Amino acid sequence: MMTTYLPALIWSLSAFACLFIAKRRLVKTTAVRAVLVTLLGPFAIPFVLLAKPEKPTLA
Repeated sequence: MMTTYLPALIWSLSAFACLFIAKRRLVKTTAVRAVLVTLLGPFAIPFVLLAKPEKPTLA
């Protein structure tokens, strides 16, 4: 019974991993990227790693 929830758990954990990686690399989260992460699930992690980081502003 628990194995039926395993894909949903993996999908959710990969979304949180993508969010964590994006915040650490200063990648701006947009609606398009959020939809891609939702649709691609675990396959979105390489795309987040390849995304160009945002330049920090000194204000």
